[in-house]
Amino acid sequence: MILAVFSTEAALMQAVGKLRDARAGEVETYTPVEPEQGDNRSRMPLVILICGVAGAIAAFLMQAYATVIGYPLNVGGRPDMSWPAYVPTTFELAVLAAILGGFFGYMVVNRLPRLYEPVDESEAIRSASRSGYVLAVRRADRENANAILAALDPLAVEEVAE
Repeated sequence: MILAVFSTEAALMQAVGKLRDARAGEVETYTPVEPEQGDNRSRMPLVILICGVAGAIAAFLMQAYATVIGYPLNVGGRPDMSWPAYVPTTFELAVLAAILGGFFGYMVVNRLPRLYEPVDESEAIRSASRSGYVLAVRRADRENANAILAALDPLAVEEVAE
């Protein structure tokens, strides 16, 4: 893994763009504040929506199967498929599925739980929490990545074993 420290956010974002265009490796950034530019769109809202809708459909179908096919009861002459009675349970299970989808989706997207991260062993990453802008290139084409980084003139370049 190659780590490079930059003095400004603009220099960091320029390096990210050049490394991604050259497909030099998997690029991650470590900054003291969230970068202003770049593609910050997350897939998590879509994952949560899909899980919630799937939970609602599953809850509704489960109740419909139970009351119409599995164990039909004629109570007071009401129809077997009395869908207004299904609404509260359908809503609750949709919310439960959305919450579970969000929790496990967050864990997968952020590759958690991680008990050890090699990047924590470097000197460069310590400055990222205070004032530095650090770029990590994983699974890199080392010569290509080093050539691109050398042209961008970072403050420091460090190699860490993965």
